Parts: sequence; structure tokens; C-alpha cells
Amino acid sequence: MEIPHGGPDGGPDIRVDFSTNAHPLGPNPFVRAAIEAADRTRYPDPAYTAQRAALGSFHRASLDRIIVGASASELIWRLTLAWRLGGGVRVETDEHTFGEYRRAALALGLAPGPATGSAQVPALHWICDPNNPDGEPRDETVRRALACGDPVVVDLAYQPFRALLSGSGEPPGSLGASWAGEVTQLWSPNKLHGLTGVRGAYAILPDRARAPIESSVLRGLAPSWVLGADGVGLLEAHADPRAQDFLRQSVEMLKAWKLELDRALDAAGWQRRPSELHYGLYRPPVPAVRLIAWLDHLRSHGIKVRDAASFGYPAWVRLRALEPAQVERLIGLTARFGCG
Repeated sequence: MEIPHGGPDGGPDIRVDFSTNAHPLGPNPFVRAAIEAADRTRYPDPAYTAQRAALGSFHRASLDRIIVGASASELIWRLTLAWRLGGGVRVETDEHTFGEYRRAALALGLAPGPATGSAQVPALHWICDPNNPDGEPRDETVRRALACGDPVVVDLAYQPFRALLSGSGEPPGSLGASWAGEVTQLWSPNKLHGLTGVRGAYAILPDRARAPIESSVLRGLAPSWVLGADGVGLLEAHADPRAQDFLRQSVEMLKAWKLELDRALDAAGWQRRPSELHYGLYRPPVPAVRLIAWLDHLRSHGIKVRDAASFGYPAWVRLRALEPAQVERLIGLTARFGCG
């Protein structure tokens, strides 16, 4: 089961990339410098003790609750495998969300179902909050899943952006939800820092047991040195307070770009779903039968957008906010395609 992603697709170089949800004003200079200074001449500590301690301090979580991984996708597969080996037979996930949860379940022989919370058979629940691709909050979905007594994993890849753009003043690593200690939290900071080419992520296990997935089991399922030097540098820098400087300085520009994206596309006749994040779902003024041709047209001009059909939204695309001149180029190419 192939899951499309944003970013490179094997074609010509992408000059204007609307298709990823990475911070458009990145890379974060502090984090980038830390990665460039990483020691690639020797193995990292196989237990990643210092990195886990730093992340634990950042999130106010004990060291034993922190699990590092090669990426969010790797941890999705590892957590799903642990559930399978522990006797689990089902996972629940929203139809309109990141497809890696379902992909891992199918590959490992588990039955993926909709996120209803009504099945009699226990399920591992996968919830993306805020959701990808629409940016919608999923707090109530988390609460319903927890009410079943089943284990819940919440993918928080975009929570730092919500903290930044809400104006709450909370640091991007914070999670003030009342259920924070009851779920497995999945964090992947490379998007936040505009460095998606650097792979590295981590999970924070619940502070009270919700599932028979022990930290020792999850660590035992990882290959040796699952995280390389660059990933170590990413996670260490992410937990450093100095990484917040760039994020705070970028907030107003990021907000302005998103407002301008919505305004310009509204004026050009696009439809959209409301999103308070820097990305969202948009429907171009293109007949559904011509959508693929339109995507190819944009791609031939160096522009990439994310087809949302794999999220269950045919004829829609996911876009992130970019500088207004690039948005105008997107609108102009769409008009020249004969649909504007």
C-alpha cells in the first residue's frame, strides 16, 4: 500500500513546494547549526541517555517514558508491531488522516477500522491532533477513545504550530490537555524547525499504564543505533531553549502568510476548509476529472502541491502558507490552465 507524501517525488527539482507542512520560514538557524556540528565520527550512545534526559526535562517527563526513533513513521511501525506482538488484532484510525497508521497495521496483519470507539475487541487508537491534512483539533476524539479503556497514541507533529499560532504563549513543546499523561505522545520536530530531511522523532509513554506496551519492549524492537548523529543533533537542539528564538520571531510572518494565502485563494474562486494552522485543505477551481492534469501542469512549472485524495478528499489539495509572490504564481498558473 503506497502512501503519497509531500516533497520530492522523483521528478524534476521542486522550486516552489506547497506540498509539505514544514515551517516555511525555516530552517531554524540554531537547530541547523547544532546538526552541522554533530559528531559523525563515532557511534552515538546506543541508549541515547543524554538526549532522552533533555527531552524528558523539556516535557517534564521521566527518563524511562522517553523512546527515541528514526522518524515518526518508524515509531508508528514499532508501536504497531509491539501491539501486534502483545496480542492486539485491531487498530482504529480516522479515514481522513495520515495514512501511515493504516499502512503499518495492514502490513503487520492487523485489521484497521474507523475511529468509532464502539468495537468490543480492544484496539490501538491512532489520532493526529491537530489533524493532517485539515488542521482540525481532535481533543474530543482522544477523549472518546480513552473512555473505551483502550491504548491511544496521539501524533503531535503539528501541536507546536498550534501553540505558536494560537498566541497562548505556551512553549511549542508543551501539551496542556488533561489527557496528556494518559496517552502515548508522538513528536517529530523536524517539521517545526524546517528540516524535514533530518530524520528523528520520539514518543512519550503514558505516566500510568494504558496498554501492555512497556518501554523495554519498545526499545528491544528498535535496531541498534536507531538514531544517527544528525537525528541526535536535531533532538538535542529541539530541547534547548535557544531553539525557541527563531520560532517566536517567525510567528507574525507565518500568520500573515496564512491570512494572505486564504484571502488570495478566496478571491481566485478556490474553496477551503477552515484551519488555524499554517496549512489546510483547498479545492481549486478545476474540474475533478482534470485534477491530475492540473497537478502535472503545476509540476512542469516547478510547483508541487499535495493531492488530498489519499486522505479521503478527492478533488482537494493540501497547501501550506508560502510567501505571497509564490501564491500569486500558483493562482496564475491555475488560471492559465483554463480554470481561473
